[in-house]
Amino acid sequence: MTWILIVVVLVIAFGPVLWLVPSRRDRRLTALRARARSEGLLVDIRRLPKRDASPEERVSAGGAVRAPVVECAAYGRMFRKKLRYLPGWRLLRGAADGAPDPFPDWQYDQRPKGEGRAHLEPMLTLVRSALDRLPEDVIGFEVDGKSTFAYWREQPGSTVETVAKLASVLGELEEELIGLDSRLAPGSENTDS
Repeated sequence: MTWILIVVVLVIAFGPVLWLVPSRRDRRLTALRARARSEGLLVDIRRLPKRDASPEERVSAGGAVRAPVVECAAYGRMFRKKLRYLPGWRLLRGAADGAPDPFPDWQYDQRPKGEGRAHLEPMLTLVRSALDRLPEDVIGFEVDGKSTFAYWREQPGSTVETVAKLASVLGELEEELIGLDSRLAPGSENTDS
């Protein structure tokens, strides 16, 4: 009986300590995010509108309208030079309800604004190439005047190599967008691209 009492006391004393030990999932996410920081990426937890929400998620039993969201990690890169002539916008993965807007498998969550909309087509051509190289569980993509962000679910199977690939895609896109923005500047030689 004494031994049972000792074991119970030890379990009660050390049980909460075991809750502090990170789970396998937590260790994997920590490794992904540490690699992202070493690659020069910013990582932030953000919320996006949930596109495939069920009716119960959209309206409560009492009739109150809800705005369902998905929480995901935003992996981003700050541009070394601010874009001055290209618009900012955000896309969400998923088939458009009507016409493809701007791509069959992506649609706008925040539409392009400002004068830069006139230069949207060459910008989307560059972005389309980048979108095709992103992990399948990236559910959103955003470009603004100073950064790009990929909204990633970090599903099981994602590795530090996936993060390195994501950093490479965002880095290449940064260079391409800065180059396009420079060509659009007044007085540049090639303003029609």
